[in-house]
Amino acid sequence: MKINSLQIVRISGMILAVAGIIYALEYMNRSFAVWFWVTLLGIGFVGLFVTFRTTQRHLRLESKARARAAKKKRK
Repeated sequence: MKINSLQIVRISGMILAVAGIIYALEYMNRSFAVWFWVTLLGIGFVGLFVTFRTTQRHLRLESKARARAAKKKRK
């Protein structure tokens, strides 16, 4: 399975968001900074979920196409 470079960027952003949340909770007032990092983390999760669903759909369509081609070859 090939690794999509955008997924690497998303995961890196999510790791940064977790670090930002920890930093904001520890050293800053509980204000806008915490919600910014929580939002960034949520966007990362949604992006990974959408990418996963898209990849699974493409794999399913490819396997169906291969099955149809094999069935057509047998006839």
